Amino acid sequence: MDKKLYSIGEISKMMGITVQTLRHYDSIDLLRPKFVNPQTGYRFYSSDQLHLIDRIKYLQTFGLSLDEISRILKNNDIPLLIQCLLEKRNEVRNEIESIQEKCDDIQWYIDYFNYVKQDLFSEVPYKLQLPKRYLLAVSCRNQDKVTFHLRLEELKCSQDNRMLKYRRQFSYILDFEKLMQKELAPLSLGMFIKTPPDFESEYIIEIPAGEYLCFKGKILTDEWNPELVSKLFSEKQKESLKPMLVLANEFENSLKEYTQCMYEIQILVKKED
Repeated sequence: MDKKLYSIGEISKMMGITVQTLRHYDSIDLLRPKFVNPQTGYRFYSSDQLHLIDRIKYLQTFGLSLDEISRILKNNDIPLLIQCLLEKRNEVRNEIESIQEKCDDIQWYIDYFNYVKQDLFSEVPYKLQLPKRYLLAVSCRNQDKVTFHLRLEELKCSQDNRMLKYRRQFSYILDFEKLMQKELAPLSLGMFIKTPPDFESEYIIEIPAGEYLCFKGKILTDEWNPELVSKLFSEKQKESLKPMLVLANEFENSLKEYTQCMYEIQILVKKED
């Protein structure tokens, strides 16, 4: 075995580690030099310490602290090493899930801004089969627009709801008859919760899964026409179509002006069994 001693500078170059780091390892009793010259104080390391430095660097890449590494190496504690690695693995898996969730949210927001561009015939009805959803909502009855928007923001930030995760899209529950008369009469305003809540609340509305008759329109303006949908519900042969619930989901086409936003109207006509 090579008995040669290497200066701290030589070790630094060979192992790709700074002199300051090696001195820190010494100060915390993680890795003592093999020999310290009593006259000069120069530190020297043996060749059999190289693998220890390499192991320390390797364990650090997993996120283990120097304190954890010190306890593991000093006691030759493989069970502790495995325990620490399992904990780090779980932390990484949670980070991956969090990153994937953020990636999905970004993609959803991209799709949100592109969605209304897919259909140039905004008043033409179409059907969608939609899953069960949950809406955190406030009542709009006898309230002006500014008031119920403020109340929704306060509700989202409240102690009970601040941990809920949302898709940033305003959604109205509307009065169907007034909608067909081109009158916007919101019953509730809310935002969809990303995952089913694990608690009950008077402010959380379950939106049933089922078949929805949909159309798009700028319902905050006079530029939209519900005539085609109105005819569908007025024809005798369409008596089976009964509006059980009406949602209007906002799709922004401007980051400053909201009166020209496109909305997708979703009319529940058949609940999923």
